[in-house]
Amino acid sequence: SYPRTFEADLAACRSAGVDLVLAPTAAVVYPDGDPLVTVDPGELGTVLEGAARPGHFRGVLTVVAKLLGMTRPDVTMFGEKDYQQLTLVRRMTRDLDLGVEVVGVPTARADDGLALSSRNAYLSDDERRTALVVPAALEVGRAAAASGADSAAVEAAVADHLAANGVPVDYAVVRGTDLGPAPANGEARLLLAVRVGSVRLLDNCRLVLGAPA
Repeated sequence: SYPRTFEADLAACRSAGVDLVLAPTAAVVYPDGDPLVTVDPGELGTVLEGAARPGHFRGVLTVVAKLLGMTRPDVTMFGEKDYQQLTLVRRMTRDLDLGVEVVGVPTARADDGLALSSRNAYLSDDERRTALVVPAALEVGRAAAASGADSAAVEAAVADHLAANGVPVDYAVVRGTDLGPAPANGEARLLLAVRVGSVRLLDNCRLVLGAPA
């Protein structure tokens, strides 16, 4: 269901000075069909995006493990926009001793603050304007945390903002940086999943909880 923009992707790689692109077909990655052995993401793979899309992260981690095995890189980069995916890939490489450094890449945003995503192409002009409630909600959460609000109060402030703008919400939660329970003090992550028209939009940002009010 994602837009496929292979030629545009290649052009972006050329402009960045990329020397080599690996773009295997499904037959190359899965020569024997669906794999009998897969990577179990554990409990973290069943919450947030995993709850909305059962089995999704088993497929993600399996294909990432296969691509890492095919290429044997020293470093691999994953965007922070899909923060749960980044967190699970980091945990997989540690737990399975895959010997690759996983680097999180800050979310790329349009000038108006909306996180860049291939799904944005499915938004109408009106929906694109409505989608700006997402980066605005992150700002509400950051401001609440900066004022001394705890994780529950941050979540409530964000939920109120989204509700006031009539955007259906799948989740708006504050978690620890490892996506465990949010700490009383220190760095945390605010994660959102909302629907604008037929498009499901994800975003997140860093918070610091326990700041003086």
